[in-house]
Amino acid sequence: MPENKDYYEILNIEKDASEKEIKLAYRKLAKKYHPDLNKKDPKAKEKFIELKEAYDTLKDPIKRKIYDQAGYTPKNIDLSEIFKKYSVWQIRDIFRGFYNERSQAAYNNPPPETLYI
Repeated sequence: MPENKDYYEILNIEKDASEKEIKLAYRKLAKKYHPDLNKKDPKAKEKFIELKEAYDTLKDPIKRKIYDQAGYTPKNIDLSEIFKKYSVWQIRDIFRGFYNERSQAAYNNPPPETLYI
């Protein structure tokens, strides 16, 4: 897959399009390229998947903002808003929660019966 996908170009909309315009453009193109309606066109399925990916990204305001900031491959995402919204201690607690759930899950499950003969 190319690294420079332009979701706005895929959906044939402007960068300042509203949610309603995005939805209408997606529905129009999805109907045109739907694999069930284009069984003879081998590229229809790929185009439909590409349309779905573009729509899923642009319909969600948070994903759209990240896409607008970083593009298709978000390597340099602006995390400053996260650090403004949450304190360092809250972020630390979130990561601790992830770590504790993973580490405790291994100890809470008994070993399989076939492990010991």
